[in-house]
Amino acid sequence: MIKLQITANGNQTLTKVCNDCGCHIDNLTTDDILVKKTELSELTIKDSQGNEVTRTELPDELCNCKCEECND
Repeated sequence: MIKLQITANGNQTLTKVCNDCGCHIDNLTTDDILVKKTELSELTIKDSQGNEVTRTELPDELCNCKCEECND
């Protein structure tokens, strides 16, 4: 699962957390979660390197995350 945390001073962090216990697995960037929702959209979405984003859904490892303990 992806967790967005926004602190009182406006800092934002994206992390990958376990779907079962909620523990931290990995830090993410916006590039990790960018998707172009439909091919019919005329918007051109680019990542931080200027590359066009073409994927239309998140990878399964970001949707169904399990830590080592919960994966046993």
